[in-house]
Amino acid sequence: MRLGTMTALFREKRGQEKYIGYIESIRRCHAAGFRVLDLNLCAMLQGKTELNGDDWEQAIDRIGEEAAKLGVEFSQSHPPYPTQPWGFESEEQQSLYEEMAYRSLVVGSRLGVKWAVFHPFCETKLSEHDVGASIALNHKLYARIMEWADQLGCGIAFENMADRNNKRRFCATADELILLVDSYGGKVGACWDFGHGNRVYTHQEKPLRMLGKRIKALHVDDNFGEQDLHLLPYLGTVEWETLMPILTEIGYEGDFIYEIRLNNYMPDELKDEAARFAFGIGTYLLALAEGKQ
Repeated sequence: MRLGTMTALFREKRGQEKYIGYIESIRRCHAAGFRVLDLNLCAMLQGKTELNGDDWEQAIDRIGEEAAKLGVEFSQSHPPYPTQPWGFESEEQQSLYEEMAYRSLVVGSRLGVKWAVFHPFCETKLSEHDVGASIALNHKLYARIMEWADQLGCGIAFENMADRNNKRRFCATADELILLVDSYGGKVGACWDFGHGNRVYTHQEKPLRMLGKRIKALHVDDNFGEQDLHLLPYLGTVEWETLMPILTEIGYEGDFIYEIRLNNYMPDELKDEAARFAFGIGTYLLALAEGKQ
């Protein structure tokens, strides 16, 4: 298990609407100590990245060349996700999403991504709180994406969700995530988001053990059990001392990837020091997993 972070760690600059490009983000993550990254592609749906232009394939090459020069590896990606968990409001909206999802898979396949993490859809219109209906909706709306992922050799991992605005969200529990993952007959995996888990479970040991080998990717962040704050570990209430050894126990083979908003609102002069601090916390957590702390 290696320590990594999402490229979004350096995506935003205070007072600037335009996002920082991937190459600058990669360089700064590398300078903070990270050699494994999650290629966060979520902003593609808003058209805010260099991968949205007509030269997006050339942009892939530039990103790949920089990563190779620095010795950085992309083991996960986070493709765009729809803002509505139940699906799409129009055919045009669905078409745009699928175009960006396809592009994100192409980017990932060319940059060596092993697991692309997607959010499960939640059926709320035809049969709300019906697990079977939500599974059917995911099979329907992800059908083309599954085909593309198979063609491109990129694994799909569905992420555990959390209830939203006091409404039930499909795959907020490990039981539902297992049913969705297993409905694909071993073709997909799971991503466990500790921050989402902390909003649903008082203790996360049981869901981790239930999912076991299905877990192929991690989103590592913290909160106080209510809002999805994406804090650095130990700034919230996730029980890291208890959970880290369980990753070793279940034989988790992926990477330990931050999904944190550590420094979004900091002056740019402070961001790099904050990222180095995050790297130190992550190193401590990996030692816990190995029984060295």
